[in-house]
Amino acid sequence: MAKKTPRRPSSPSQAAPTKRPVSAAPTRKTPTRNRFDWLMRKDEPFIFDRRNFIVMGIGLLLVVVGLVAMSGGAMPSPEVWEPNLIYSPRRITLAPMLMVAGFVIVAMGIFLKPSSDNSKTADASPSA
Repeated sequence: MAKKTPRRPSSPSQAAPTKRPVSAAPTRKTPTRNRFDWLMRKDEPFIFDRRNFIVMGIGLLLVVVGLVAMSGGAMPSPEVWEPNLIYSPRRITLAPMLMVAGFVIVAMGIFLKPSSDNSKTADASPSA
């Protein structure tokens, strides 16, 4: 019977790991980067200001109030049809108006220019 020779690994990931001496510390030439660094760039100001977020929050609150005003409408008895429960002015008129107003206010919050305080801090920061 022939003597079997050990198989060579087909890829470097299957190769036996080489042991590093304990005294050799890994060194990096580039600074450690977080994967969210692209989100918070220091050289560019933040697009939205606190005022923008407050206006957008008020708009979203109006949208939610409109959805709540539109909900409901269960009939008290399955044998009786009451159109006043389904087609009430609150559900047909008021709720859609609240929702449209909420969407308009959210759009206004998006398009509001940041206050002058935010632009002053962006101009005062050193550019690299």
